[in-house]
Amino acid sequence: MICGILVFFLIPTGVCIEEFGIGVFFDLSVWSTDELPSAKVFSIGSTATLIPYEHYFDGNEVFNITQAVCDMAEKEIVGMVTFTTCKKAAVTAHQANLLNLPHVLVARDNEHCDFPPFISSHQTLMVYPDCRLLIKAFVSITLQKAWRSVSVIYDETYGESCINYLVGQLSALSISSNIIKMSETNDADTSLALLIRANDTKLFTMLNGNRTEDLLHQASSVDMFSREYYWIIHYDSKFLKSSHLLTAMEGGNVLTASFDKRLPDAILSDIISAYGYGLEYMLNHNTTFSIGKYDCDDKKPSIGEPGLLQIITRNSMQENLENIKWSKDGVLDATVHISSTQAGRNGTLAEVATYNYTDGFRVKDGRLYQNLFKDFANRTLKVVSWTSTPFTMRKQSTNGQVQYHGFCYDILEEFAKVFNFRYVMLDSVDGTYGGPTNDGKNGTGMVGMVMRGEADIGVGPFTVTAARETVVDFLTPFQEEGVGIIMKTKDQKNDRMFRMFLPFQSTSWIATGVSIVITGIILFVISRCSPYTNDADKPIYKNFWLAFGAFFGQLGGDSTHTSASGRIILGIWWMCTILILELYTANLAAYLTIPPAKSPIKNLEQLAASSDYKPLVKTGSNLDFLFRRAKGGLYKQIQEKMDQMPVITTTEAGYELVGTGKYAYMTDVSQLTYKVLKGCHDLLVAEETFNKAGLSFIVRTNAEFKTAFNLHMIRMIEAGLIAKFHSKWWPRVSECSQDSSKSATALQIDSMAGIFIVYAAFSGLALIFFVSEMVFYFLIRRQRDTKIKSSEVTNLKQPL
Repeated sequence: MICGILVFFLIPTGVCIEEFGIGVFFDLSVWSTDELPSAKVFSIGSTATLIPYEHYFDGNEVFNITQAVCDMAEKEIVGMVTFTTCKKAAVTAHQANLLNLPHVLVARDNEHCDFPPFISSHQTLMVYPDCRLLIKAFVSITLQKAWRSVSVIYDETYGESCINYLVGQLSALSISSNIIKMSETNDADTSLALLIRANDTKLFTMLNGNRTEDLLHQASSVDMFSREYYWIIHYDSKFLKSSHLLTAMEGGNVLTASFDKRLPDAILSDIISAYGYGLEYMLNHNTTFSIGKYDCDDKKPSIGEPGLLQIITRNSMQENLENIKWSKDGVLDATVHISSTQAGRNGTLAEVATYNYTDGFRVKDGRLYQNLFKDFANRTLKVVSWTSTPFTMRKQSTNGQVQYHGFCYDILEEFAKVFNFRYVMLDSVDGTYGGPTNDGKNGTGMVGMVMRGEADIGVGPFTVTAARETVVDFLTPFQEEGVGIIMKTKDQKNDRMFRMFLPFQSTSWIATGVSIVITGIILFVISRCSPYTNDADKPIYKNFWLAFGAFFGQLGGDSTHTSASGRIILGIWWMCTILILELYTANLAAYLTIPPAKSPIKNLEQLAASSDYKPLVKTGSNLDFLFRRAKGGLYKQIQEKMDQMPVITTTEAGYELVGTGKYAYMTDVSQLTYKVLKGCHDLLVAEETFNKAGLSFIVRTNAEFKTAFNLHMIRMIEAGLIAKFHSKWWPRVSECSQDSSKSATALQIDSMAGIFIVYAAFSGLALIFFVSEMVFYFLIRRQRDTKIKSSEVTNLKQPL
């Protein structure tokens, strides 16, 4: 080593010290002269000094770096620092590998430096910026929010290696990604159009400053910061603080991700310090430490004490280098600062999380997006409802206060527990659910109350419609529902008289009759062909009567076939008849005690054509608006029949009118089903439903708690809690059928009249046959007597 006297203010005069060199390369095509740091001598205790040797080059001299490295090697350098891009750094990294020199790269771009395969990077450390750190921070946010899909907008600032790394990280976690590249041909408008088409609300932008600003301006113009979009923007936080865009983004869900940016001067100072502390550590722990001979002409230069790079990055060194830490991948461990927009804070960003390789992902209070609702902090909300059994059922307490309970209030109670609020109950201002006025500036009923802020939440089975969504917002529907039609059944006396035939449908009766005929034919064929059949069994009428009598079990034990084959057929037929008769008997008992329900109207088309029933809906309901605004078609026909419809504001009032037998009431089919299951009435629900839509609660437009409520509603549906509440209020079987099963019901004469009518009809038929037989008999007998007399007269005339 060289021992000499150097005049540095940190080194005492006359002391023999060791000097170690470090090569510093500056790329003038990437870094401006104003940004270039000034290298300084670093004193290692009192025995050694680290001297930087500087070399400047530009893009056209990239291959001259090789000679510069060799020239510095003659000065016994212990390491190199290069300020350039990843591509140009490949040259210095290659030389560092050949000479076994530690190499630190300060890259100007945002790419992770993937060197070509023939260049090993095990001797090179990377200094910020590195896109992998940013990507890991983004993936951590994605996991914390439990997103299953994301959209990424990037430009050429981030190379393909960064995007491939991002896609690989997301794919490993089964998170789908929609990658959109923004360029001159694919501008901000096109990128946002692709984004909206993808129907994804989670966005990660990796763009340069100008393109980010263009994108944010365009997003603000289409109101994407006041809708349910979640942004993560990698952008210079210093620019955002001075930008008017912060005000536009203030109401949205926006996170910004920015690095700890240090000036190149500080970076170089930290790196030289790291080299210095590493050398000092080796000098103090290894007295034989020496530098090898670095000769570019020698293909195998001698190696000095190995491990300087490892010493620099070793954990034992971290306590001496507060401002510089290295990851296990050899990358400077900078910190990504994640900040959130805050509503009503005059464009001020709040830091909510950090990410670095050493400490990982850290969230300050569990919340990332500060504009997202957390809870109400025991606040009292105003809740408006109107009766819709069993969704919302009203009662008034002794002190005059309104009280509601029911299926919807079980859901509301769950919200109150999770989001820490109390509530007071209000009635609808006009007893209707309501909707927007024609000008869209106001609303009626509960919709208008929520729209004007007179109530915070509208609780009830609100049908989700486009018209209502213009003035209020809907929560996630708790169930999908169709509109049903309920009416009173018509008394059909004919059905009562001939109810004993209803257990079998007409096809079943026909099949039974055909079976008797076929059995008679089979028995007749067997009797004619079998040699073991008596002559008495051969007549066809006897075989048919045998099959018919066996079906009703009216034949004696001797009424059978003499042949074995005939007896087998007859035995199988007996078994079938037993099963058929048992099925008929069981079904007949049910039909005589519990009459089958038969809806006189099956669908909306039949209601429009019916002269027996008038359509009826709740005034101010969604259906009322739907029919009254119809311009033609089936809905218009219903509207014309509703002109004289009485005004009703409750479902119970509708049921009362239905009881008169003149009206068919239309509302959510679950309410109608509840009515039929809970009471023994002559009411029936039509087989078909129409106008299927979701049922939900309403809140004011852009309510701060809407997203949180929606997420919890989805969780309740997935956990089966909504189904549990539903089973609590809707009985599984009709209470009417339960009551009827407890005691027998005496049958009235009109339920049995059909039996006697059929008996009388067949008795009359038998009488007709009897009269026919008598007439036929006497005619035949008269003809026979006439023939006999004629024969006798003829015999007398003949001579003896």
